[in-house]
Amino acid sequence: MQNITNLEIKYKDFIDDNNSETIVILHGWWWKSDSWLEVGELLFKSWFNVIIPDLPWFWETKLDYAFDLDEYAKVITNFLRKLKIDNFILWWHSNWWAIAIKIANSNIFSIKTLVLNNSAWIRKNKKRNIKKAIFSILSKPFKFIFKLKSLSKLRKKIYSFIWWWDYIKSEDIPFLKETYLNIINNDISDEIKNINNDTLLIWWKKDTFTPVSDAYFMRKNIKNSKLIILEKEAHSIHLKNPFLLVDTFIKNI
Repeated sequence: MQNITNLEIKYKDFIDDNNSETIVILHGWWWKSDSWLEVGELLFKSWFNVIIPDLPWFWETKLDYAFDLDEYAKVITNFLRKLKIDNFILWWHSNWWAIAIKIANSNIFSIKTLVLNNSAWIRKNKKRNIKKAIFSILSKPFKFIFKLKSLSKLRKKIYSFIWWWDYIKSEDIPFLKETYLNIINNDISDEIKNINNDTLLIWWKKDTFTPVSDAYFMRKNIKNSKLIILEKEAHSIHLKNPFLLVDTFIKNI
């Protein structure tokens, strides 16, 4: 456990001084370091040191105020400095790609490779924004009615229609709803073009959370990138098929 900017960052690690390369894995939204332990163990057996922190609120690291992308990037940067980690592979899952991009573009560290695993870059998706606009217009007259407990199920269905299920789950947790809105309302798509790191993109072809169109966008805009699309896997491949995920990484790194 490391105390970073008054936060106790808890983390899991697999370390052997004989291993020459280090991988830092950041779990996705609503995940935690424990969900990556099997992947971490497999990578460790393949001669990598692995460090997997719990990001603020998720799960053993507390969140004492609302975060934004810059705050998360600062915390992870300070965490890595505290552990004296440099010249490493930075692996990000799902919603946290933006923090990886900010850290990579800061040039604070020597990052050998970025691994973006089903990463959610998209913030200006036209289809999703149309859904949000329609919902916003239709919901205004019923704003207070939707807050009734008796209509909670209907409200959740409507929010999941525009992919705001994470928002619903965050509502009753101090600082987390505001943090979530800070994250999804911050579009840094233009910064993708500034990435100079070798980048491995690993995607599931039928992912509904982070559609494969996101992957093609990244492949087109990240100069030194390679895209691997897996046909029959899932957004949570790290849990459902960690062996394939690690094998895909090792063969393409």
